[in-house]
Amino acid sequence: MKLIIGLGNPGEEYKFSRHNFGHIVIDMLSERWRIPLNKEGDFSLYGEGIFREEKVILIKPLTYMNCSGAAASEWFSKVAVDPNTVIIIHDDLDLPEGDVRMKRGGGHGGHRGLMSVIGETGCSDFARLRIGTGRPPGRERDREAIVEWLLSPLTEQDLNRLKPAFEKAIRCIEDFVLCGIDRAMEKCNTRQKTYSTPIKEV
Repeated sequence: MKLIIGLGNPGEEYKFSRHNFGHIVIDMLSERWRIPLNKEGDFSLYGEGIFREEKVILIKPLTYMNCSGAAASEWFSKVAVDPNTVIIIHDDLDLPEGDVRMKRGGGHGGHRGLMSVIGETGCSDFARLRIGTGRPPGRERDREAIVEWLLSPLTEQDLNRLKPAFEKAIRCIEDFVLCGIDRAMEKCNTRQKTYSTPIKEV
């Protein structure tokens, strides 16, 4: 069984923001795998299903980003978690916009969502799928500009530009489910940045 947790903020105003890349990918996986997010835990919305004979649980925390650990901790206590079966999808300010990278373990790198997850679960060995947001042009170190950059709604043009990154993220998650972290990480981190053709339906 694989736990796939996409970080983000609740609410329509944040639904299509850079800080919600994790939520966006979970919604896309839900549609692609036909696993509805129709169940609610104490701190998360989730769906359970099967992808290519592998059991998966898609999870969207209902807390704000800085409290994401409450949802992760809920799941870590519900099931016998092996860090190799958990992947967390999140935005990454220090990756170029649209870049997608997978890694196993490590620190939080200043990401408040990861900071909360590690603090609440006491675990940092899980896999992470990082989707780059880049930094606001010309104001790369301006905190107010960064907050606005991450939380402001993306335009339709932005979303179209980012679609190949989300498609790559889906491919990387599917590799994680089917091949395990080591093979998935190798494939994800050596693939071309974008795909020239849309992913096919299962």
